[in-house]
Amino acid sequence: MTSSESSLLSLLAYVLLQNARPQRAATLLSALNIMEPANPSTLRSLAVALLRSGKADRALETLDQLAMAGGIDATFHLLRAQALVALARPLEAAAAMKTFQQIKDSAEAQRPA
Repeated sequence: MTSSESSLLSLLAYVLLQNARPQRAATLLSALNIMEPANPSTLRSLAVALLRSGKADRALETLDQLAMAGGIDATFHLLRAQALVALARPLEAAAAMKTFQQIKDSAEAQRPA
């Protein structure tokens, strides 16, 4: 798959997400993930689509793949917190949200005034 084809599929998935079609976006992103495995951007978008589709358990599995691909950042922790809340795991969700806030605060403290 060429870079432009991959970009087009990613754009289409984004448009589907923005137009309340998360299940279709998830299907497209799952296919893209098969063609280009372990792409952090694709995995992050897939986790969002799965969360919006009400599939928090699959979103959490996708976030595990994202972690293995080296995509742990503030957004990862925020998405993880959302998935854990949806799965009724409040203590783990609170820990993920706390980590998100710490990363965000650290980044803001490093910005020049």
